Amino acid sequence: MKSVNAGTLTNSDWFVIPSPNANATMRLVCFPYAGGSAANYQSWVKRLPEFVELVIVQPPGRASRLLEPAISTMPEMMKALLPFECELTEKPYVLLGHSLGSRIAFQFAIEVIQRGGTPPLHFIASGSRAPHTPKLSERICDLPDDVFLEKIEAMNGTPVEVMQNKELMSLLLPMLKADFTIADNYIATKEALPCSITAFSGDSDTQVTKEQLISWSDLSTRDFNYAYFDGGHFFINSDYKNVTNLVSEILEKVHF
Repeated sequence: MKSVNAGTLTNSDWFVIPSPNANATMRLVCFPYAGGSAANYQSWVKRLPEFVELVIVQPPGRASRLLEPAISTMPEMMKALLPFECELTEKPYVLLGHSLGSRIAFQFAIEVIQRGGTPPLHFIASGSRAPHTPKLSERICDLPDDVFLEKIEAMNGTPVEVMQNKELMSLLLPMLKADFTIADNYIATKEALPCSITAFSGDSDTQVTKEQLISWSDLSTRDFNYAYFDGGHFFINSDYKNVTNLVSEILEKVHF
């Protein structure tokens, strides 16, 4: 793991900053979905307000960290991320995650607060059940590899050309299994964040019910809102212009 200078967040193993901005007065910290990477958010940098620095979390086992062992438990993920707490939170910040990324971001926020750190200005939960609610979809992390990959393909979150590349999929399989092991096993304690929350969902997403989405309201001591976008579970990719428009509106609203 590359070191991060105290008080300064830089591009490193763990963080991709597409356009470093020392003059930014706010950070948007984004967490990828299971099987995703920093690439899922990099195009956002041109669509966000100028006062925002985009920081994308890049866990091991994917992209530039493909050959590193992936993380398969939430405590292990927090143990790796929390040493960067001071650098991530040195400026006012908003957390955003999609699917599993929302739940990792939530646990990070809870643990930062428990350690006496600075809470986020706002929390954006995209394409995810509230983390204290039970998982209703099928558990897949323990399936045989071939069946597991069939389930992944059916989710339509991985490009067809990637799924058809057997050599690449053999390299990605450990990371996918690790991500879905977290997704299948993690249930959060019902603790409320001292910030407002906005939850996003796709209007044809069969993985997240409206009840599960609205349950994010249990996890905020402030305002709660939710919004639907065109698309299924990966609306964050297919309708990214409308998603980034609303994200920008939220950032403008909470900026001070």
